[in-house]
Amino acid sequence: MKGIEKYDNLSEVIPKLLPVLREAIQSEFLEIKEINRECEKFIATCERFPDLKNARYVIFSQHIKKNEHKNELFAFIDAEGNVLRHITGREMELYGLLGSCSNLHVSEEFEEHRRHCSGDECRH
Repeated sequence: MKGIEKYDNLSEVIPKLLPVLREAIQSEFLEIKEINRECEKFIATCERFPDLKNARYVIFSQHIKKNEHKNELFAFIDAEGNVLRHITGREMELYGLLGSCSNLHVSEEFEEHRRHCSGDECRH
C-alpha cells in the first residue's frame, strides 16, 4: 500500500517519533502498541529497567517468527516519541503487556484499500 498511511494522526499524536520509525509503522513493516502501564508485568519490568517508567508505546516487528523472538529488538518510546530504551526478546517478552493504540486513527483510505486487497497484495 505504497503511499497510503495507516494512521492519519500518527505525527500529531507522537510528534517526536523518528521518521524511519514513523515510515515503518505507516507501511506496516513495524507495529506500534500501547503499554498497559497498570499491569504487574509492566511494574516489574520498570523495576528491572528503570528508564522505562515513562514508556507509553513499544515498536516491534509483527513478522518475526515465534522461534526467533529472542533475537527481536523492541523500541520503547515515551508519549512524544522519544526512544527511551531498546530491549531484546532475550531480555523480556511482550506478551500480556500491550494493547491497541486507542489514540491512533486508522485512515479511511487505508481501510478502503485493505477491504479490496488480499494476501501479500497489501504488503510493500
